[in-house]
Formats: sequence, C-alpha cells, structure tokens
Amino acid sequence: HLQHEGLFPLCAGCHEGITEGDRATSFPEAGLCAGCHDGSAQPLVEWAPPDPSQTTLSFTHSQHVTVVDGAGEAGVDCAGCHVSQGGRRMEVVPLSPDGCLTCHGDPPASHQAQQSDCATCHVSVAQVDAGADWMESRLAPSDHDDEFLSSHGPPAIDAPARCATCHVQDRCVSCHVDAGLEALAAVPAAPRDWKLPLMQAAYPIPGSHVDPDFERSHGPLVTGPSDCSTCHVQEDCASCHLSPLPTSAQAMTSADASHAPGVSLAPGLPGSHETPFFMSAHSLLAGASAETCAGCHTQEYCASCHMAPSAPGFHPTNFVARHPAEAGRMTADCSNCHQTQVFCRSCHVEIGRGAPGRLGSEYHDAEPLWLLRHGQPARQGLEQCASCHTQQDCLQCHSQLGAFKISPHGPDFDPELAAQKNPWICTACHIGRIGLEGLEEEWK
Repeated sequence: HLQHEGLFPLCAGCHEGITEGDRATSFPEAGLCAGCHDGSAQPLVEWAPPDPSQTTLSFTHSQHVTVVDGAGEAGVDCAGCHVSQGGRRMEVVPLSPDGCLTCHGDPPASHQAQQSDCATCHVSVAQVDAGADWMESRLAPSDHDDEFLSSHGPPAIDAPARCATCHVQDRCVSCHVDAGLEALAAVPAAPRDWKLPLMQAAYPIPGSHVDPDFERSHGPLVTGPSDCSTCHVQEDCASCHLSPLPTSAQAMTSADASHAPGVSLAPGLPGSHETPFFMSAHSLLAGASAETCAGCHTQEYCASCHMAPSAPGFHPTNFVARHPAEAGRMTADCSNCHQTQVFCRSCHVEIGRGAPGRLGSEYHDAEPLWLLRHGQPARQGLEQCASCHTQQDCLQCHSQLGAFKISPHGPDFDPELAAQKNPWICTACHIGRIGLEGLEEEWK
C-alpha cells in the first residue's frame, strides 16, 4: 500500500464497494493492475482477495463507516483502523484484537473475562469455514475453570449465543442426554463436512448426590424427567428399579434414542444393605416400609428364604395349619413380613374367619363376654385384630355415628396430644357429625 501512496489518493479507488458491503467490488481484480504490471515495466500480479469467513468476528465495513461520534461527526475512517497512530495514510498494518478493543471499551485484560458478552462482536464458530481448527486452538474465558463443567448450565441457559462463539451443538449432545433443551437448540450444529475429534462424555457428580442417604431419599426430589435427564437415560433407572418403572423414569430418553451414553449406572446395593448384619436385621426396615423393598425385590425373592422349609427361624412345613397359636402368642411378629390387613385377612375371609358384617361371637365364641373386654387385647395387639377386621367393624360401636356410640378412649386419654400427633385420625369418628373445625370445642 505505501508504495502506491502517490498513485491512489483515495482508498475507494481500489476498494470501491467495501463501504457498502458489496463483496464483488470490495477488492480489485489482478487484471486492473496490468496497466503497470504488464510483465515488462513491472512484474505481473496474481492475487486473490482474503476470505472473510476465516474469523468469528461479526464485522462489516458498512456498519463501521456509519458510526458517528459524540460530536455528530463521522467517527471512523479507513486510517482509523488500518493505520497505526502517527503513521502515514497508506502505511497499512495488520489488524489485531487490541485495535478493536480501543474503541469498544473492553480492554484486552478483560476481553475473555466472565462478564464479556462474546455475541456482541462474534458470530457462531459454526459459520466459520476453518472453525473446526479454530475450536481446538481457542483460549478459554476466565470463568471456565476446573469447576465450570459442573455449574455451566445456568449461564448457558441465560446466554446460549455466548457458548456458540466457541462451541457447536455436536459437542453439547456428546454429554447431554436431553438434546431437546431450548438452550442446546440455540447453539448451531457443525457443518456436515467438519471432522471433529471425538468427545469423551464427562458427568460431574452433583453435591446432592454425595449425600450417603441420596439413593434412598432421591425419589421425592424427582418431580419430572427433566430433573435427571441431563445425565441419565431410562436404563440408568432400570439398573435398580423393577418394571414397571416409575412414571418419571418412563418419560426419560432411552439409550437407543440418545446421542450421549448417559452415566451408565451399574446395579449396586443401597448403603443400608452394606452393614455386616443386614440379612439378620433387615426385617425392621422391611416391616416399616415394604414399598422400599418392592422397588428392587419381588415377593418370590423374599419367599425363596422366608417360605423355604429348610430356612431356620422361618415357617416349617404345614405351618399354616398350626400358625394361630403362634400368632396369638406373638412368637413371631407377623407384620415384619406380612401386611396383616391384606395378607392375613384375605385368607381368613376365605375360610369364614373374617367379620361378615354385624359383629357377633363367631371366632371369639370360646370367650364369654368377649365384646365387653376386648379393648385391652386390641390395644396390646391391634395387628392381630386387623387380620380379620376392618376399621368399619370397629366403627359399628365406637363411632359417633354408630349404633352404640361407645368411646374408644381410655380413662387417661389426652385429646389435645392426640390431635397434635395426627388430627386426621379423629375424623374417622367425628367429622361426619360436627366437622373438623368443631373438634377443638368438643375436646374442651
């Protein structure tokens, strides 16, 4: 440029269309130079204009020549960007990022800082022909530290265009199972002819998952498939849960339909099962919450030990025929393994031992005046009563709506304490007559 300073008084002599964004006339053709460069007086010239698609800068000359400074005058001319300060008009120097930042007010020291909005000046790397190579050589912003992978979700959702400056969607879906997220869809995919190196999926362990009790208590935390589907596929749930899977797990993406592998959980024992004496002490957990066991075990699995004739401490042969005596003496707590309201009652009703309606002597015919003194045994072993009776049987006499209206409360009954523990249990007898709001007055 400097050698032609006297020949071209205006930049537009060669770069006529550059200020209007006309690519065809932005740079001169080599044939226009042949008047001097004819191969005799001057050597021939062969050249091609630069390819604008080799940078992620969102830059056009037409946008910059119309910039107006605070005084209302044109604030940018060719020399303002292409000539060093104090240099001659045609002493053109290569552009650098520092030249842009002097006007854009983002000093080089913070150019790649966390608060930088990359999309202000940059386009997606997917729009750059050499973007695949550029991705491998880029410098990471200052907020992309070792912990960034585990916390990048919220900033990516807030500003997906910032991510798209350096990343393509193909990289996101190498880890993300839920590829349909709106933030992922906002990041352009790589052109088909790109050859990207394979990305190894990485799944940081969230802080909540480190809790030793997380495996047992994670169920209520899962309000929908989106809570887990960033890292997990449906098969991860199936590694522990029996079929049919929980509703939230059924709605998750399967491994076959996902580009990402997911965490790939392997079946393992819950923490509670790793205690040395779990097999001999598990009845307490099973009796307290059978639903917890049912997530992994079937009744057949339990029966393989509990119903085996050779199993010590469990039911021997023909136990059903002689179990009433042991059940009555509470030699073994049946409720540890059986839900007496269902398991026992279903058999008792079938053989005619269940209460058919209006209570009479039936099963208790060997006990004179049983109805008058059954209160104490019922309070001491209500599980035995539940094997034949339902709550409705008791309410025939004890309910405020029943025929006899006999109070089930003992002489030392504290209604206020009972209401503090579980006020809804009171409604089984009282709600039909006075309503829940009237219970407090009746207790007084």
